[in-house]
Amino acid sequence: MTITTFQQIKEIIEPIPADQFCTGDYQNDEGQCCFLGHIHKHLFGDALAGDGDGNGARELTKRFLSDHGIWGDGSEVNNDNDIEGYTELIIKDRLMHMIEDGIKWENKSTL
Repeated sequence: MTITTFQQIKEIIEPIPADQFCTGDYQNDEGQCCFLGHIHKHLFGDALAGDGDGNGARELTKRFLSDHGIWGDGSEVNNDNDIEGYTELIIKDRLMHMIEDGIKWENKSTL
């Protein structure tokens, strides 16, 4: 499966409890994962499996952020709470904020 929409990302990320996210690692010793790690885990059953970019999620988030003048991709939003517009302290909160904005962006793009 290739990730081509933010709705696909939302369906994977939204059900995951906020305390299951981490920064700096695909998966840490406690079983927490980053944004891309959770996508890999969902698709392959292993956070370290896959192609390293969330099967398209990294590129999709990069295009979205670039269109808004922000350098980076979803992994930077996961790891840092100082990305313009995505400053929530809780990792999942800032990811969901980006995902919801991404869904709006896609909907505008298809009009």
